[in-house]
Formats: sequence, structure tokens, C-alpha cells
Amino acid sequence: MENTGEKKRITLDVRLQKCADFVRAGVRVADVGTDHGYLPIALLQGGRVISVVAADVNAAPLESAVRNAARFGVSDRMRCVLSDGLAGLSAADADDVVIAGMGGELILRIVAETPWLRTPEKHLVLQPMTTADRLRAGLYAAGFAIDREEAVYDGRKIYTVLSVFYTGEAQTALPLRMLHMGGLLPGSPHSARYAESVLHNLENQCAGLRHMGRDTAALEAAVREIRAVYIPI
Repeated sequence: MENTGEKKRITLDVRLQKCADFVRAGVRVADVGTDHGYLPIALLQGGRVISVVAADVNAAPLESAVRNAARFGVSDRMRCVLSDGLAGLSAADADDVVIAGMGGELILRIVAETPWLRTPEKHLVLQPMTTADRLRAGLYAAGFAIDREEAVYDGRKIYTVLSVFYTGEAQTALPLRMLHMGGLLPGSPHSARYAESVLHNLENQCAGLRHMGRDTAALEAAVREIRAVYIPI
């Protein structure tokens, strides 16, 4: 994750690097669930952002983030805040908000509990570890939209990173393909691998529903569509 030595440069793993790539240049950033502060430190060292508020609900990793900020020479631009989600921050603290490494439903809760995110000027970079479909559904229902999404593979696991803006136009009853594949473009890097993971989960859901005597027609149709669109022949 990092190089040794005082004030050396942070090297992010591919998952966090993709999140960093999605952050706009010249903005103030909040990193929610910052853990040891690697992402905000890398953003500051790269000179792409003005300042970062690193937030975490747990004191121990936040203390590590404070030490790392000093070690890598960015303490003057990185403020560490003990906070449950964005509860300890305000709209003045961040233009871009990164929430990475959490379950999709927890990310959705944090977004829903933060009224100041509901403006087109704010930008969300979201990286769910689970239930990405529920995150997408909740975002669209709350008036947010995904303007960009990319998959990333670290050699063991496949992830997706979402770029999200508020539009105020709530959307419900979305197609299953849209909920499960989001803004991933067919043929884009790792989209087929991500689709394979989604298909595996959907097929397991279908098997469970059949076992209970439930209708699986909609899920089976989504499986066929996703396979046809994303999996090369």
C-alpha cells in the first residue's frame, strides 16, 4: 500500500486508485471510512485536490490516519474527523465525497442521511463491496444518477466504482439489468468479469426461488440479457 521512508509517496491498490481517478481536480474532498488515510494522502500528494477531510467512525484507524498524514507531509491540508458517515461534516467541507469499502446499503444510508449532498454541485464517488444493485436502486429512487461507472479487478476480486450526481429526478421500477450492471459499458475493462460475478449471484437467486416455488421469469430474463450484452461469444 505504501512506500517506506518519511514523506515518500503513497502507492494505492487498484481499487482505491480507481476511486482516486474518479475525483475531480481542484476540489475539496471528504473521504468517508478513511481507515489509515491512504486515499486522501495520495490525492494530496498528487496535487489534484485542495484539501481533504478524512472521516472514520472508529478512533483507532483515524489515529493512524493522523500519524500517516504527518509522516507523508500533508497534515496542513488533511483534517481528520471522528464521524459516523458524514454526520460530523458540512457542505463547506467537501465538493467531492468518496465512500469506499463499505456495503452498498450502508453507503446508501450515509447518502440518505446527508441532505447537503442533494445538489448538482456535489459529486459522489462510491465503491460498494456488496449489494451494489440495492445501492443503485436507492440512489435512483432518491434523485441521484450514475454518470460513469467502471469495474476494477485486483487479481482476486472484482469491484465497481460509481460516479454519482444529484439530479432531483427520482426513478423507480428500473430494469433489472440497469440495477445489476449500472453504468458499466459493454466491452469496457473488466465489465465481462463483473458481469460473470453478477450472473453467478443471479443464478443462485433463481435456484433459491425455484426451490421455494417462486416465479423466476424476471430474473431469468435479466440473466439472458446480461449474458448477451456483456459476455463475449
